[in-house]
Amino acid sequence: MKRTAKILAIDGEDIVLKSISKALRSDGDTEYSVTTANTALEGLKLVRSNMFDLILLDLALPGMNGIEALRRIKSSYPLVSVVVMSGYSYERTFLNEAANNADGLLSKPFTTEEIKCLVSHILWGSERCT
Repeated sequence: MKRTAKILAIDGEDIVLKSISKALRSDGDTEYSVTTANTALEGLKLVRSNMFDLILLDLALPGMNGIEALRRIKSSYPLVSVVVMSGYSYERTFLNEAANNADGLLSKPFTTEEIKCLVSHILWGSERCT
């Protein structure tokens, strides 16, 4: 039986969104449907009108930052899984809030195997990534 999941990737960089879409191409017994958004506001609109199994959310977004978007998503949709992505060092309180409210953290740049492993772990309970 094929496993399926709807994923929303929110990042201000098109290259990152393309990398995520490419990394999460369907393979074998898993089929991912990846929707992308370049801003938090665009992503929040998509969340309101679609059911996603997982959201990949960058912290550094144009306009509203990822922490505020995370707060809004989790307050309205507490059961959706959210992975916070970051390529920057943030102050400890900022990262602590992200870690306490997100289901996972992904440091940029990431490899295809890292994102596939983390997504598989969160969605299907697969083994922890090393």
